[in-house]
Amino acid sequence: MSPSPVPIQRARGRAEIAFRLSDGAARLKRLYQSGCSKAFLPRTHGRPPEVVLVNTAGGLTGGDRIDHAIAAEAGVRLVGTTQTAERIYRALAGTARVETRLAAGADARLDWLPQETILFDGGRLARRLEVDLAGDAAFTGLETLVLGRAAMGETVASGAVSDRWCIRRDGRLVHLEALRIAGDIRAATSGAATLGGCRAMATLIHAAPEAGDRLAAARVTFAGLEGVTAAASAKPGVLILRFAAVDLAPLRTALKRFLLDFRAAPLPRVWSS
Repeated sequence: MSPSPVPIQRARGRAEIAFRLSDGAARLKRLYQSGCSKAFLPRTHGRPPEVVLVNTAGGLTGGDRIDHAIAAEAGVRLVGTTQTAERIYRALAGTARVETRLAAGADARLDWLPQETILFDGGRLARRLEVDLAGDAAFTGLETLVLGRAAMGETVASGAVSDRWCIRRDGRLVHLEALRIAGDIRAATSGAATLGGCRAMATLIHAAPEAGDRLAAARVTFAGLEGVTAAASAKPGVLILRFAAVDLAPLRTALKRFLLDFRAAPLPRVWSS
């Protein structure tokens, strides 16, 4: 009798972080972490607190799962990011899943600025971002996807990515979008109506009561960016910005410049490493 196959150990991680306002300062209320997900809280010296998430598994593949939850309670200014790029490796079976839930209370501001996600050939990723905002809360969120790095000689011929954003304000849906790329990645992203052959893309969404008023200024900032194609649109309370580039390097440079201008605040320190 042949021995039974040894089951493959799958990466599992969960991190939950919440900040509350106490004596005029944002203070940690809850910190929970398990598995391969870790959360670090570096000293920010007068800047809003930063939550830096780390995947100690070193990447994700089919069957792995990461869950994050970050909450900024009433009046809190908070920034969430990741220590480094997330890597999605070839999947022998199944799909890597990443789910992030964010919440901002009354008069809170929550910025979600993770570093890029890199898809390798044969990688499969299902990513979901859920955001719940109070009536006057502000949210700025960024997600960046790289389909292999040209500078590293990487090509992505096949794979699958699904990416879903859902933003609610006072429980009412204000923005929902979904992206799906599957099968022949090069063919799916080569058309003029898709990515035109670009390897790197980013979506930046700003949700705030005055978000639509910033559309014209965002388009002015686009004019000074090099090496990227960018576009913006707006609807009541939501500003949507898209970026695409032939590779990660010009996209990352453009995003840094745009975010510094748009947020009028320093980027998370891990972005400079």
